[in-house]
Amino acid sequence: MALLYGEEIDQRLNWPLGRAERLARQRRLPHVLLPDGSIRFHWEEIERLILPIPSSSGPVSAKAAR
Repeated sequence: MALLYGEEIDQRLNWPLGRAERLARQRRLPHVLLPDGSIRFHWEEIERLILPIPSSSGPVSAKAAR
């Protein structure tokens, strides 16, 4: 299991640079803290947090179109 830099997580999730590390420091994103104080991530742990959202490509009712 490879460790990824925060920038790699930001790119994979299309986040502004620095967001993954900021969330990790706030303890809102699972991460690994290395002895030198740098932060790394396991993609598998991050991927489990992603929730699929079904598309709403169904028919639009006349009431909703107004």
